[in-house]
Amino acid sequence: GQNSRIDPRFVQNIFSNEILQTTTPVPILKYINQHNNDGSYTYGYQSADGSYKLETRLATGEVSGKYGYIDSEGNLKETVYGADEEHGFVPVLDGVQLSAPSVEKTVNFDVTSSNSIVSSSRSVDSS
Repeated sequence: GQNSRIDPRFVQNIFSNEILQTTTPVPILKYINQHNNDGSYTYGYQSADGSYKLETRLATGEVSGKYGYIDSEGNLKETVYGADEEHGFVPVLDGVQLSAPSVEKTVNFDVTSSNSIVSSSRSVDSS
C-alpha cells in the first residue's frame, strides 16, 4: 500500500541480481475536476513537489490555464496559456509570450488532371 515503504528508490530485479532505480510517487495535495452541462469545465491539481496545472474552458469555447514545476535549481518554471477562435493557442513561457504559429498556403498541382489542390501547412514563426 501507499503507507508501506521498502526503499522506493531501489528495487531488486527478481530475475537477476541487478538493482533497478525507481522514483517515488509524488502525492497530490489538491485536485479539482468539474464538468458542467454547458460544456465548460475546470480541472487541475497541485502536488507535493511544487508542480501544478489548472485549466478552465468556458461554455463559449475559450480556454485558459497554467502549469508549472520546480526545476533542478529550485526555480519555478511556469507556462500560462489561452486559446480562442480569434487568436488560437497563445502560450506565455516564464513571462515571455510566444507568437502563434503562422499558416502558409501552398498550391500543389495534380499533374494527372487540370485541377490544382490547395492545402495548408503549419510552420512555427520563432520571431
